[in-house]
Amino acid sequence: MIPHNAIIAAHDYLLPSLRQAECVVDATAGNGHDTLFLCRNTPPECRIWAFDIQAEALRSAKERVCQHGFTDRVQWIQADHAQLGDHVDIPVDAAVFNLGFLPGHDHVLTTKPDSLGQALNSLLKLLKPQGRISIVAYPGHGPGQEEVVFIENFLADCAQRIYVATRLEFINQRNYPAILYTIGNTGRNLHEDTSPDYSQRTR
Repeated sequence: MIPHNAIIAAHDYLLPSLRQAECVVDATAGNGHDTLFLCRNTPPECRIWAFDIQAEALRSAKERVCQHGFTDRVQWIQADHAQLGDHVDIPVDAAVFNLGFLPGHDHVLTTKPDSLGQALNSLLKLLKPQGRISIVAYPGHGPGQEEVVFIENFLADCAQRIYVATRLEFINQRNYPAILYTIGNTGRNLHEDTSPDYSQRTR
């Protein structure tokens, strides 16, 4: 199936890292849709961490997850994902971010670039070889536009020999569709030169 929005594309991207995962993170639990996706697609023994700064969001997410029979699968953390590194201290197979504000709630309470940067820096230190991170960003509002600028600058600075960073945009959709950003740990050593040698190419 061809993904028709950024969230579906994010889930498709993460799946290969989930099948044998030991630790995964939902850095923005929100209403629990991504958390439930992680529960459904990871082994029963996988540790799942879900973060949100809003107690109301965590209640909604926990209720959704429990309704589907995953009552004891998730460690719920009411905290800014900037504090992710204070809670997760084991290697991470995959992480998901769904930025912006909680749908149906106060739009003033939204994710912020500074917190996102701290969370990403913590995750990159923990991310396993072949591990994956997805980030869905929303450029249709002011804070979302600021996050898009931040993400693109952040990803551009990721070491090419270790990480593959991508952007997926749905350019024929209206009303500022969400953008998917991904980070994958290639498993290569920092000092391993994998750049193509164009001097040896011939037409």
